[in-house]
Order: sequence, then structure tokens, then C-alpha cells
Amino acid sequence: MSNQTRTISAALEEIVRRFAPRDRAGMPLTPDTRLVDDFGIDSPRMIDVVLEVEDRFGITVDDNAMGRVRTFGEVLILVQTLAGGVS
Repeated sequence: MSNQTRTISAALEEIVRRFAPRDRAGMPLTPDTRLVDDFGIDSPRMIDVVLEVEDRFGITVDDNAMGRVRTFGEVLILVQTLAGGVS
């Protein structure tokens, strides 16, 4: 994993944890963690996550693209792609 990937991953983890329900915020967050089913991110919280991601990385996340992601790893790939950081 490159340094840029680790930096993006750490920032995304911070964002997701901030919007997770308190009882799940301390759970391990891996590339396979399902944001809705495992981490409890519901639709209103997902909107908050997307807005925070857009602000943090200076990108625009298409609603359809975000609707297709299910796992933390998929969000990471999406952000890397939009931020031009795929390596």
C-alpha cells in the first residue's frame, strides 16, 4: 500500500468513524467492512460521509457512483480514482 493510499485510507476511516453509530465506531474497519450492514451507516449518515469526503478531498462524488459502493475498500478505490491517486 502506497503512502498516498494510506493517507487517503486514514482520512476516510476518520470520516466514517465520525458518522458511525456509537456502538459501532470502535469496530475494526477493513476493506471488506460493509458500511451499511456491518458499520451501521444509514442513508442520512452516508450523505454526511459523502459531503465530508468531497470537502476533504476537493472532489465531487456522483450519487450513482456512491450508490454502488458497499464496502470501505470500494469507497477507498472511488476516492482514489476521483482524486487522481490510483497507483
